[in-house]
Amino acid sequence: MNTPVVIHRGRGIDCFALDQRTFRVRISTERGAYQRVELCYTLNKYTWNEARQTVAIRQWASDDLWDYYQTDVSGKDTRLAYVFILHTRRETFYFSEEGLSRHYAFPQGYCHFFQNPFIHACDVHKVVSWADTAVAYQIFPERFANGLGKKAYVNSAWDSDPTPHALFGGDLPGIEKHLDYLSDLGVNCLYLTPVFPSPSNHKYDVADYETVDTAFGGEAALRSLIDAVHKRNMRVLLDGVFNHCSTLFKPFQDAIRHGKGSAYWDWFFIEGDRVDLKEANYFTFGRVSSMPKLNTGHPEVIKYFCGIGAYWVREYHIDGWRLDVTDELSADFLRAFRKAVKAENPDALIVGEIWQNPASWLRGDQADGVMNYALTKALTDYLVHRTQDAQGTACRLNRLLARTAPQASRMMLNLIGSHDTHRFLTLLKGDKPRLKLAFCLLFFYVGIPCIYYGDEIGMEGGYDPGCRKGFPWEERLWDASLRELVKRLCILKTSGRLAGDEMAIEAFGDILSVKRSGAGLMINAADQPAAAVINGCTHTLEACEYRIDRL
Repeated sequence: MNTPVVIHRGRGIDCFALDQRTFRVRISTERGAYQRVELCYTLNKYTWNEARQTVAIRQWASDDLWDYYQTDVSGKDTRLAYVFILHTRRETFYFSEEGLSRHYAFPQGYCHFFQNPFIHACDVHKVVSWADTAVAYQIFPERFANGLGKKAYVNSAWDSDPTPHALFGGDLPGIEKHLDYLSDLGVNCLYLTPVFPSPSNHKYDVADYETVDTAFGGEAALRSLIDAVHKRNMRVLLDGVFNHCSTLFKPFQDAIRHGKGSAYWDWFFIEGDRVDLKEANYFTFGRVSSMPKLNTGHPEVIKYFCGIGAYWVREYHIDGWRLDVTDELSADFLRAFRKAVKAENPDALIVGEIWQNPASWLRGDQADGVMNYALTKALTDYLVHRTQDAQGTACRLNRLLARTAPQASRMMLNLIGSHDTHRFLTLLKGDKPRLKLAFCLLFFYVGIPCIYYGDEIGMEGGYDPGCRKGFPWEERLWDASLRELVKRLCILKTSGRLAGDEMAIEAFGDILSVKRSGAGLMINAADQPAAAVINGCTHTLEACEYRIDRL
């Protein structure tokens, strides 16, 4: 008889602190293999023999391969020791650090039990206070709205198709001018792509991290926008591009002038004794020679950018950072940056750009959450490519929840598209009913829904630069029913009815069911209806019939 497979990854991943007195313990077991799972534990490992107790662990989710179990244990002492007891129909197994066994010597358990010896307050991954009711809206400032009027450098009409070097003239006063639109939509957190001086339209090649691009209105425009946003009880996240910079960045210019004698030489990864711009003898972002890669493992680089991160929080009262290319930043950098930012505002949100499994960045010492591209991919496979049915999608979404702690899940920036992807409606070939389903799932999933500017009115566009068109401000060009759905979903999210991490995702034939503590969602992607159940009342979300009004 084969022994059923069990996975428990221990401290920081499957055993973590929810607060200073509570642990959450998780275990994954081969699907259907065990009838009952128990936790044998003590909150003082030194009293293992006389004080251990056994509790049943509830199954909270499953996918095609695994059953997921978890339980919370709490008390005044936090020197947790534990083993798992697993029951099949015929046998009982014990799972400890030594693996799975049919026998376990409890009196000698101190040699083998799992441990999480103590909870330090600084190690608890705290959820920022506003995350559970946040709806983010990503703005590409150069393409959202013009508030400063005619500009000599503009080379493209606002309604033209974007090109890599197109300049449309959008700016920060343009965003402020349209805050009424954003408030009416219901979003309460603006995520701005980079606003710092840069030679490009996208500004991910930053030349100066200490000022705001004059094309966007300079520092005064940013301060005015942030003040206006805060008066509306909204928040602002800035985009931190600290993995790479522009060749115009002063430290890189110094390296060009002085070669290996530059005080900034080790801020970069340069081969040889001189910078060769033509041959690009230095590491870059991707293969873009105009974006030299920064050495974020260097103490002076860490010190400088920690100062930058803290400065904009302290002096401009921004509410957090989205960190570009987080997976290439050093762990030392991320830990120091977090401390610097949280020292200025413990409630500031730090979101990483990570496209792969983010678990190792989400243990409470680096990022709070990440841009949840894994969710984007799952919704794309379900609604666009249709390579996964309701059952497969339920399994996949449960698997995503299981790989991160609940605190991190609540601070994930969930999205169906961004400045780095095709617009979702374009992927759907204009199928707006399916776009509505995508929005419903986006809002009902645990985390912070993030709307890419214009998706709420039906904007289309292919991959960069096609996804970066100018926002069409003539209302006749908007899909009013789509915007109304997004508006209703924003009301639902900001009301707190989708707060927390409790969630049940199941499939019943072709029906995908998503249940939250305050609402539920039923979707049949085959014929495209969706319904939200709020306080026992069903409200249709399809077509033009929106009755999510009894909130």
